Amino acid sequence: MRRPYALAALLITAIAVLIVLDALQTGQGPSGPTYEKAPDFTLADIYGEEFSLSRFRGKVVLLDFFATWCEPCKQEIPELKRLKSRFGGQLVIISISVSPGDTDEVLREFAEQHGMDWLVARDTAGVADLYDVKALPTLVLVDKSGFIRFRHEGLTSYETLEREVREILGS
Repeated sequence: MRRPYALAALLITAIAVLIVLDALQTGQGPSGPTYEKAPDFTLADIYGEEFSLSRFRGKVVLLDFFATWCEPCKQEIPELKRLKSRFGGQLVIISISVSPGDTDEVLREFAEQHGMDWLVARDTAGVADLYDVKALPTLVLVDKSGFIRFRHEGLTSYETLEREVREILGS
């Protein structure tokens, strides 16, 4: 008679473990929202240095999908500069050009002209597809644990982004 109880207990334990593992994988808290894990990627910046998203685990990361010909993308740059100034080393900004015409040389000139003193790269690995980018600019905020917390398509105000970064940082 003990065997069915032991089997049932084992089955219940296994199911509980699977539920906990699933919750950890999707970023779900005990009673909080569910967050999607940010797909990792590796790109080379406009100076040829390779980097991966996972390298920045422990920091908040703002992915900025843009193109040099995109006027709203250009208008977003001052907002990103203010964020970088406000949060310093707590926030990593990565601007990723999705335009095939944006060569490293074009992007270096663009970054210099617009004062983009953060990581700028070309999307040579289909990162825009991984993040389902349909409009420019698209901004994706990734938390310290690597989960997507916020996503915006189109021009987004500094106030919105600042509030979201503060929320992620817990300040």
